[in-house]
Amino acid sequence: MDVITTTDLTRRFGDLTAVDRLTLVIPPGELFGLVGSDGAGKTTTLRMLAGVMAPTSGEALVLGCSCRKLEPVRDDIGYMSQRFGLYPDLTVMENIRFHADIFGVPKAEWTARADRLLAMSGMEPFRKRRAGALSGGMKQKLGLCCALIHTPKVLFLDEPTNGVDPVSRREFWQILQGLLAEGVTIVVATAYLDEAQRCHRVGLLHHGRLLACDTPANLKQLADPAIVDPTLEDIFITVMGEGADTAVQRRPAPDLASAEPAVTLDRLSRRFGDFIAVNEVSLNVPGGEIFGFLGPNGAGKSTTIRMLCGILEPSSGNGSVAGFDVNRHAERIKENIGYMSQKFSLYEDLTVEENIAFYGGVYRLPAARLKERSDWVIEMAGLADRRHARAGELSGGWRQRLALGCAILHEPPIIFLDEPTSGVDPLNRRRFWQLIHTLAASGVTIFVTTHYMDEAEYCDRLALIYRGELIAVGTPLELKQQRAGGTDRLPDLEQVFIELIEERDKRDTHVQKV
Repeated sequence: MDVITTTDLTRRFGDLTAVDRLTLVIPPGELFGLVGSDGAGKTTTLRMLAGVMAPTSGEALVLGCSCRKLEPVRDDIGYMSQRFGLYPDLTVMENIRFHADIFGVPKAEWTARADRLLAMSGMEPFRKRRAGALSGGMKQKLGLCCALIHTPKVLFLDEPTNGVDPVSRREFWQILQGLLAEGVTIVVATAYLDEAQRCHRVGLLHHGRLLACDTPANLKQLADPAIVDPTLEDIFITVMGEGADTAVQRRPAPDLASAEPAVTLDRLSRRFGDFIAVNEVSLNVPGGEIFGFLGPNGAGKSTTIRMLCGILEPSSGNGSVAGFDVNRHAERIKENIGYMSQKFSLYEDLTVEENIAFYGGVYRLPAARLKERSDWVIEMAGLADRRHARAGELSGGWRQRLALGCAILHEPPIIFLDEPTSGVDPLNRRRFWQLIHTLAASGVTIFVTTHYMDEAEYCDRLALIYRGELIAVGTPLELKQQRAGGTDRLPDLEQVFIELIEERDKRDTHVQKV
């Protein structure tokens, strides 16, 4: 018996059709990937399959039961939403026990399974740590442990690795492979196309309709013939972009030797009590450069950016941003930079124009200048027809471009972007990076963090920070050549990222033993 079958499954919200006559068959033991642009219907589909939301019409059977009446098989279904319900004040084990109690799992059974899940996920050393004190990757793994504490036969995962670094994402997928070996059927929605490559089959959703569904290898036949060795992202762009040329047009990188420095760090450090979050980091970022700052969750990226933005005072060391000292001129720095966080910093109850006007007031722009810049932001973000729409009603890609526009409304010479494309689909990510290169071509310096290794390729140079220390700096090509070992075949950036971290772990372990 197939684990999941859907026939003309439809869900409407007023005049909006979120899922449109979806028909699917998923057999036992399959890892099925669901990908699509923002608002394509992925989350709505998973909610219906998990019994959280009723369809408007059509039918879905999960383990032989209608998705409208899943009570007989409820204990056989696991569901991890994008905002999985962890309790930050409870420890790892207390969160697991809470979810075991919800499903009525006997103590002897859930404790034994919890031990196995914690060992499998690498969370064993943190069983007494409060969930609120965990890194993003750890929280995702704890969420999965909670979802699996009752041994489901089918597992629904809604973008489970969104905003998680490559090391934690690899560990997360190793856990999923272990579940597949146990016979669990998994349906996962993801914005990472390299992850979808690992699925047995992939479904491409667009405006609620299933445009294609097949193995990753067969889907590659949909690519533009001009593309050599296409990736799933190329397929996605071809299908969702309706054949548009979405390749990022890169501008020439600035000359490191002649360009004036925009950001400098000289042994910059930050301690929180006995914990060293950033340890004597030194860097020089020239004007007009797109500089990528990479590292696992908790490595010190955001702490470094907060010091550079004048938000957090360094414990020691020196640095300058736009010519202003990070120790003495924090307010002047704030006036000369733009900052965009991964949560986009928009007011969802305000309209597009009201958000722009609010930031114009923050930056004290004269009325005439604000009108000029407001028109530019709306045109840049493609929001001419949505200027009166509330920000909360916009898709991820539109909100992202609006947030960028608000961050650079005052035309700062330096922009700090902290995971600006987290959870945004590939088509809108490419459009965003085209904006970044256009800004850099005008001389703006971009300091950006990201967990997408394909995005890191768009940067002029990269720095990898781990446990508060810089462990590698160079262009993407230089970093790959350094790891090639004299061979002609270059590793991808994710492999470089993981190998450097593993080597540092081995070195630190050796030093501790000595």
